[in-house]
Amino acid sequence: MLKKLLILSFIEGAVVMTAELCGAKLLAPIFGSSLYVWASVMGITLMALAAGYFFGGLVSVNSKNHQRALFSILGFAALFVVLMPVLSYYLIPRISYLPFLIAVVLGTILLLFFPVFLLGASSPLFISLQSGSSDAGKVSGTVYAVSTAGGIVSTFVCGFYLIPGIGLTACLVGFGALLFFVNLAVFKFFKPLQLFLFAGFVYLNIQFGLQKQGQLFVSESIMGRLEVLDIVIEKEPVRILRINNIVQSEMNLKTKNSVSDYVALLDTLIPERRQKGSALVLGLGGGLNANLLAAKNYHTEGVELDERIIDVAKKYFYLGNDVLAVCEDARYFLNHCKKKYDVVLIDIFKAEEQPSHILTTESLLQLKNNLNPGAVIYINWHGYVKGSRGEGTAILNNTLEQAGLEVVLCSRSADENYRNIMFVAALNKPENLPYQLQEELFASNLVNTDNLPLLEKYNAQANKTWRVNYLRYYQKTQ
Repeated sequence: MLKKLLILSFIEGAVVMTAELCGAKLLAPIFGSSLYVWASVMGITLMALAAGYFFGGLVSVNSKNHQRALFSILGFAALFVVLMPVLSYYLIPRISYLPFLIAVVLGTILLLFFPVFLLGASSPLFISLQSGSSDAGKVSGTVYAVSTAGGIVSTFVCGFYLIPGIGLTACLVGFGALLFFVNLAVFKFFKPLQLFLFAGFVYLNIQFGLQKQGQLFVSESIMGRLEVLDIVIEKEPVRILRINNIVQSEMNLKTKNSVSDYVALLDTLIPERRQKGSALVLGLGGGLNANLLAAKNYHTEGVELDERIIDVAKKYFYLGNDVLAVCEDARYFLNHCKKKYDVVLIDIFKAEEQPSHILTTESLLQLKNNLNPGAVIYINWHGYVKGSRGEGTAILNNTLEQAGLEVVLCSRSADENYRNIMFVAALNKPENLPYQLQEELFASNLVNTDNLPLLEKYNAQANKTWRVNYLRYYQKTQ
C-alpha cells in the first residue's frame, strides 16, 4: 500500500501543476496572459493549496476511515480537473463583461480553486495513512518530495510536449483520467455517481472540441490558443489569424491583401525599392507584412517564435516562397545575426502583449549592428500616449533614443482606443513622413533595459484597456 500511495501522490503533484499551467492558458483567450492574469493564477493557486492543506488536516483528525476520505477527495479532484475546459468554454466568457480585474480573479477562482483545493487536501491524508509505520517527519518529507517531483515532471512534459501536441483539453482530460482511475485501482472503492459525472464531463469536452463554423484551424500550445477563421466584415470575405481571441493578421480573401489599418500605414511609410533591398520582420504572424515588403522589392526574412504560425502563414495566408521564414525567438535571432538590412519591422505582439526583452536598450544596440547605412526600423505599437496608459509608449521612445536612434511616431487615427502607433526610428531623423503624431508623450525618464525590464509593468494598463475594448467591440462586429 505504501508504494501505491507514493505513486498516487506523484500523480497528484503532476495534476496540480497541469491544472495550474493549463488553467492559465484556458484563461488566456478571454483575459490574455498578462501580468494581471499570471498574478491571479499564482495567487489563487497558493490560496487554494493553503485552504486545502488546512481542510485535509481537519479531515485527517476527524475522519474514521482515511482511505475512503482520500479516495473521495481525489475522485472529486479528478472530476474538477476534467471539468476545467468545459467551464472555460461555457462559464468564463459570461463573466468577462464584469470589470476586468474582478472578472480575472473570479474567473480564476471558478476555474482553478476547487481542483487545486481538493488536490491540496489530499497531502495531509497521504501523510496520515503512512505515518503509523514510520517517523512522521520522514513520511511528510517523502510525500511532499514525491508530489513535487510529479509536478516538476508534468510541468516539463506538458509545457514542451503534451500541450503543443494534443492541446489543453486533451491534456487536462488525460491527467484527470489518470488520477481518477489510478485512485480507483489503489483503493478499490466504487462510486457510481463519480463514474457517471466523469463520463458526462468527458462528453461535454468532446462537444466543446468540435470545430466551429468557419474555423479552418485551431491549436493550443504554451504560447496560447491559435485559430484561423473565415468571417465576413462589411460584406467582404476576410480570413483572420487569432491568438487568444485577438486578431494578429486579417486578409481579404479576394485580394489576398491585409485589411488592417496599421498595415495600410506601413505601406505608405516604406518606400518601394528600385534595386533589391533587404528586410527583416520580427514577428511574422500571417506573413502579410513580409509579403508587402517582398512586393516592394525587398529580400525578406521573417522571424517567428511559434512554428505553428509559420505553417499557418504558408497554408492559409499565402506567404510567398521568396520570404525566408525562421523559427526562433527574435532576441536570440538578433544576438546571432550577422546580416545587415535596409528595413527592420518589429511586430512582436502576442495577442495584446509586447515581449519586453526584444525592446531593451541592449537589444536595440545589437540591432544597430545589423543596419545598412540609411536603414529604418519600424515598430508596431498600441495607440496610447496619454496618462498612465501612455507610459509604456514613452518608455519605448526613451529606450530607442538611449540606443542612439532618432524617432518619429505615426498614426492614421486620433482615437487612442482603436488605433496602432508606428514608431519610425533611424540613425538620422526620418523626414517627410505622413501621419506624424502631434500628441505630446507622457512625461517619463524611464528606460527599458535587460537588467530592469519595465515595459510589461508600464504597459499593463494599456494592454488591459486595449483588450477590453477589443473584446467588447470588435468581436461584436465580426
